[in-house]
Amino acid sequence: MKLGELAAQLDLPFSGDADFQVNQLAPIESASATDLAFVVNASYRTALENSRAGAVIVPESLRQYASGNVFISPNPYVSYAKASWILKPDTKPAVGVHETASVSAQAQLEEGVSIGAFSSIGAGATIKKGACIGEHCIVSDGAYIGADTRLFARVSIGANCILGHSCRVQSGAVIGSEGFGYAFDNGWHAIHQTGRVTIGNSVHIGANTTIDRGAIDDTVISDGVILDNQIQIAHNVRIGKNTAIAGCVGIAGSTQIGAHCQIGGACNIVGHISICDGVVLNATSFVSQSITQAGRYSSGMPLQSIGQWRRSFVVLGQLEKLLKRVRKLEQ
Repeated sequence: MKLGELAAQLDLPFSGDADFQVNQLAPIESASATDLAFVVNASYRTALENSRAGAVIVPESLRQYASGNVFISPNPYVSYAKASWILKPDTKPAVGVHETASVSAQAQLEEGVSIGAFSSIGAGATIKKGACIGEHCIVSDGAYIGADTRLFARVSIGANCILGHSCRVQSGAVIGSEGFGYAFDNGWHAIHQTGRVTIGNSVHIGANTTIDRGAIDDTVISDGVILDNQIQIAHNVRIGKNTAIAGCVGIAGSTQIGAHCQIGGACNIVGHISICDGVVLNATSFVSQSITQAGRYSSGMPLQSIGQWRRSFVVLGQLEKLLKRVRKLEQ
């Protein structure tokens, strides 16, 4: 693509040869003369000065260290994200229903819909304009798939669950499975999970992530939420707008997570608590109580050599005795 055209689509100031063409994005350190690279901050200054990239996206503060074709961006990372789609546009399956797909006569399919091979669309399901249903997907009875939403291969959407427009759901995700609800009396008695999963607009859901339907009320994922791979979200969880959750997080039932939160990989969050807006959890944090104040939180012991860890573990085992000694001395 010509850089002048790219500058117009990115809506960024540009200096250099507007007719120069770049083919793809590349890291600043390894970019070639036909690549576009980006730099976020001054820690990459040396790499920027030595780069062979055909064009670069930089903040104003680094403009003086860039030569040749330069885009000036207030947020180079966001500009890079936009450029990634412009230089390599998404490819969508052909419009239409594959001959091996099973579509109920009671389903409603709007124009521009694509239904992949061996997929099943249940009675009363609604697939809105421009939605893409990949191969081997199941959209159960009464489910609703919003306009321009894309399900990749082998996604399962439970009965009456709702997905808004412009969502992306990666392969193997299960939305609307039965929640883990049981009562005990001389054995376990399953509680009928009669709620739904309702998902807002522009939500991205990673591969093999599972979102359980509500026991009575719905499980709710709000607009703009991004979920990584292999996340477990239990019944009746509610997640606020634009929250980001990294891989292998487990969220127990009836927990409420606010808007604009960031939850690091492998965090564990117990049920029936609330986390307010603007909370950041470092990876592997264990959340056992509600968080009522925005900020960054962490738990767990950082990695140590095995010798250091053993010594630390011994010290932890002595804390109660040490506390008693301190109290005795204070008296």
